Amino acid sequence: MTAVRRRLALRPNSRRPVTPTLAGLLAVARTHHPDADTSPIEHAHDEAALWHAGQTRRSGDPLLTHCLAVAAIVADVGMPPPVICAALLHDIVDTPCPPGRVSERFGPEVAELIGAVRSAELTAIPLESLTLEHARPWAQPTREEAVLAIRLADRLHNMRTIAFVAPAKQYRKARETIDILAPLARAAGLSDLVLQRCLF
Repeated sequence: MTAVRRRLALRPNSRRPVTPTLAGLLAVARTHHPDADTSPIEHAHDEAALWHAGQTRRSGDPLLTHCLAVAAIVADVGMPPPVICAALLHDIVDTPCPPGRVSERFGPEVAELIGAVRSAELTAIPLESLTLEHARPWAQPTREEAVLAIRLADRLHNMRTIAFVAPAKQYRKARETIDILAPLARAAGLSDLVLQRCLF
């Protein structure tokens, strides 16, 4: 088992994964990108906290914990700050956040990436558009790789907390992860994001 998989794996005896912190997220981002400005990540965290205030997951946890977990997974594989920002804000369209606010505050790259994460049909992503040529950390991931990294991180965290979902949906999500997401992850060199616990 690789070091990344050890970090991502949920221990069988754990009741719940440890929620990442903003400080930890920034530390990981700086490890992979020591010269990058990480202040946008802090601003994205604050923006997510603002608009997700009062929202909870089926588990009862604040929705912000999911945003942080997705961003932490994306950061852990070496994605740059704009992708981490998009990961933190990937669910902001489900809030009263005004249209255009994300673009104004974080730039069109982050806003477009969030839109792509929400709308991308993963079955339509050609495997040949995903390459293994990028040395980790990915300083300049392709749009497809960035979208896929966020979608995989989102799915991984949802799989880690899937006990709160109806059994039929658990099976459907696990099957989709194995049949669709896993091949894409392998093609992009992101197989470490695809689950330790998809099979029940």
